[in-house]
Amino acid sequence: MKNNRATQSIIIGLTTLLAAFSWMGLKNVLFGGNNWIWPSICLLSLIILLCLSLLLIKSKSVLLITLITILISFLFSFGFKLEYLIALFLAFLFFSFGSFRIINEKKVRIKFKIVRILKYGIPHILTGIAIIIAIAYYFSPLAVQEQNKIEVPRELFNITIQPVVNVFFEDKLFTPEMPNDEEFSDLLYTAMNEEINRRNETYKGYLSIGLAIGTFFAIKVISIPFMWLIILISWMIFRFLIFSNAIKIQEKSVLKEIIEI
Repeated sequence: MKNNRATQSIIIGLTTLLAAFSWMGLKNVLFGGNNWIWPSICLLSLIILLCLSLLLIKSKSVLLITLITILISFLFSFGFKLEYLIALFLAFLFFSFGSFRIINEKKVRIKFKIVRILKYGIPHILTGIAIIIAIAYYFSPLAVQEQNKIEVPRELFNITIQPVVNVFFEDKLFTPEMPNDEEFSDLLYTAMNEEINRRNETYKGYLSIGLAIGTFFAIKVISIPFMWLIILISWMIFRFLIFSNAIKIQEKSVLKEIIEI
């Protein structure tokens, strides 16, 4: 029991500490950095440590304090905004719901099956993470940059519009005074992007919301394979902790009610 409590305390401490580094890494990416690798590894490690904590935690008060600490540390990196508080509250609801499902599943199971226990709660925790990343992206310079300047990819233009331009020039529908096909394509491509960005000014507010929502659903899609990776790594670490006697699982007899005839 003492080993379990000591291991639980260490894992919870590492979880709250890693949360601060995860949010700092996320801010660095959204506010001008280009390296997604380390922030992604930190977030992945944060979720894994949280899962390990949930496998050990029995007290729901300890759980709630841990979740609040993880979420509040977000504000130390990104600053205070009412919108951040709303998003963190929603994330807290998903975190709590997923965490309670894991704890309750752990209690009712006769055999301690890590994969089956974790899969009941991780999707909700990942939804909370997606909400936090989406709101952080919404107020980041990266989102402002993308909503201020929209550009049709040249490759897409060449595939869809360029063949039509070629047909016009091959059929000599333009007079000799007109520019050649390459010059005309460049002019048309520039004019198209300018018109799109001119109209973008009217709907800029809606576009930023759309980008944030798109970010949320993109993360949700990515989280599907990541969920199984998280479960696999959590299982491996947990088995190692058992093997090293850092965690001990005890067997208890279960009373069963029966009707004798």
